[in-house]
Amino acid sequence: MSTLRSIAVTVIEVEEGAYRWRLVELGDEELGQGWSVLRQQPRAMKTYKAAMAAGLVELQKMIDDLDLGPREQEEAGLAKPAKKSGPVFGFGFGLPKLG
Repeated sequence: MSTLRSIAVTVIEVEEGAYRWRLVELGDEELGQGWSVLRQQPRAMKTYKAAMAAGLVELQKMIDDLDLGPREQEEAGLAKPAKKSGPVFGFGFGLPKLG
């Protein structure tokens, strides 16, 4: 089985009342690599809660199987097809109310 990736959702406040999510990944700790930004929200949201929920939705889109979590890509031809998660938000939070 492939290695589980260390991905986290974080929220930054770009100015008062303006929040954006970021997906960050921890590099190889043995090589002294820290966190790097994978993706970030292009437009700010009005609340931390909305930005965090939207970030979790974005993370979920990256994961083929929510029971196994985000995995490193395996070598071509060796990976088994992953079961694709359905459209349901799987982390136990409600979807953000946008607008």
